[in-house]
Amino acid sequence: MVAKQAHAADDAKAAITAAASGETASAIAESYDDQIRPLLDVVDRLRHLKVTQEGIQLPTVVVGNQSSDKSTVLESLAGISIPSGQGICTRVPLVMRLQDDPSANSPKLQLEYSNGRVVTTTEAKVADTINVATAEIAGSGKGISNAPITLVVQKHGVPDLTIVDLHGITRVPVQGQPDDIYDQVTKIIKEYISPKESIILNVLPSTLDLPTCESIHMLQQVDRSGERTLAVVTKVDKAPEGLLEEVTMDDVHLGLGYVCVRNRIGDETYDC
Repeated sequence: MVAKQAHAADDAKAAITAAASGETASAIAESYDDQIRPLLDVVDRLRHLKVTQEGIQLPTVVVGNQSSDKSTVLESLAGISIPSGQGICTRVPLVMRLQDDPSANSPKLQLEYSNGRVVTTTEAKVADTINVATAEIAGSGKGISNAPITLVVQKHGVPDLTIVDLHGITRVPVQGQPDDIYDQVTKIIKEYISPKESIILNVLPSTLDLPTCESIHMLQQVDRSGERTLAVVTKVDKAPEGLLEEVTMDDVHLGLGYVCVRNRIGDETYDC
């Protein structure tokens, strides 16, 4: 039922974009806000209450792979900067709730974590705010936690979408990480990708041999047919020869296919 509601939301947004009449667009937008948006909000509130632990599964879009610009992919969707860099940057699950707000002159950002704590932040300070919240939850070192942080982004032009950014897969612990870091990360990732309602967004760097990526192996354990996995191939500006053939041949059988992107580099911004 929820999946049908999600499809209905997509159809409504498409209709809003395609509407030729201002009055028609206004009417459809009003219908969307009255009927579809409340359903999406209910799903997000249920997720926040961790009802999945009681066997109630919710549809979600999941991002996960090791040091492959996955956080930058989320930046591109939300149009804001979030923590990224070397090592484990995503030390707790980051739930991003994107909400299109045509009336917003500037982004409205809010962090929710630690049993109802709410912190209002700005686009300029959001990365620092996330880092502070992460340190409170997972400590100031390089440890991880399965307690999520929710970032609500209300901004004009963003898709109505909830995305979960997961820890990067780490085989060998670095200084400051627990010896069982791989087992901890694997357990958390599988909690999110195992439900059949989850759409898995697998972010892969073009510089690696895609069929042998650790994340591909992990995803095939829970989605053998690949029917709910979409691959986003990053760093295409550094792409090796033969990348086109590799993604079009699709030796790993990803049912939702591949999208190749070049993310923001250095001081580039998302402003047009």
